Amino acid sequence: MIPETYQEKVIPIMGCPDIRIQVAFYQALGFEVLATYTSPNPYASLKWKDIELHFYGSRKIVPSKNPTMCYIRVANVDQVNEAFTAGLKRCYGKIPRTGFPKITKVRNLADDRRFTLTDTGETPFS
Repeated sequence: MIPETYQEKVIPIMGCPDIRIQVAFYQALGFEVLATYTSPNPYASLKWKDIELHFYGSRKIVPSKNPTMCYIRVANVDQVNEAFTAGLKRCYGKIPRTGFPKITKVRNLADDRRFTLTDTGETPFS
């Protein structure tokens, strides 16, 4: 039985080739590590504000062939982009605009404003 204090929400569980590298990447963005397990089944849960992401590690995942994506809607896309960009610049010494990982500038689309972030496991989300 689920306690009444639980809120309904969806938490994506995405694959990555190396759980340690994945966790370090999201920590650079400002995510808090809720839990990390490296053995026997690599798994991590991370949280940033109300956003929670979970990852499982598998050597079978080939980053360049990983089609997984996660769309996250936020109230202030510019503020989130600035925070993530600053974290990546601190971690990598530059803003990665190409390759993996990478972050794009905010774009104006017909229906919304968004940016794309591709992590070290090549799990893109925008």
